[in-house]
Amino acid sequence: MALNSLRKLIFSVFALIFFFGKVSAQDSESVAEQKNHSIFLTFGPLLMLNTDNTSNGAPSPILYSFGGGADFYFYDDFFAESRLSFFTNYYLFDGENAQPAEIENRTASVLSFMLDLTAGRRFEFGKHTLLASGGAGILARFAFLAGDVDSSDPGTTDGSTAGDDVSSINSWFWSNLNFFYPQLNLCYLYKITDALKIGCDFRAYIPLSSILSQNGLDGMIFSFAAKLCF
Repeated sequence: MALNSLRKLIFSVFALIFFFGKVSAQDSESVAEQKNHSIFLTFGPLLMLNTDNTSNGAPSPILYSFGGGADFYFYDDFFAESRLSFFTNYYLFDGENAQPAEIENRTASVLSFMLDLTAGRRFEFGKHTLLASGGAGILARFAFLAGDVDSSDPGTTDGSTAGDDVSSINSWFWSNLNFFYPQLNLCYLYKITDALKIGCDFRAYIPLSSILSQNGLDGMIFSFAAKLCF
């Protein structure tokens, strides 16, 4: 998918979420006691599954992310959500694929931004709320030379340089749907006050590109985070 098309898709989804937020604001006149939206923060670990044992890649690194977003409630039991989270990692290029790397084998440092666009259903039991949803994650990753690595240093493959590998890593991130992650989510919240809920948020990101290329679940991401909802 071209970058311009991706931007148009993101803009369109945000426009839909905004529309549903407006609809929920109108519907809330009949359920005045119910907030039609909430803002939240998340922070916690995530596991990136690495099933490739033939390279110098890191064995399923555990990373830490933080993020924030908004839930928009409509028709009482349904909601739409947008979230942007951030984490960092080291990568190398094995000649075909970008792989998570341990610090001693790193070529690139990578800034990762996961944009979640989901929808689902809300279940409330007194002070307890359960949110079940699904949707898509768009993983925007940007690689640059890691510290103490020079662009002229040898790359991880014969004849390449570290600078070449960084370019290959960035190209790989945006090719063959490597940025697109369907996802399933489950969130539990406990009401502290009318203005504050706390809980936990679990997300499973499915590596569509790996599945289509018959690499199984390589690159799958599991996220478990604390959630503060205002």
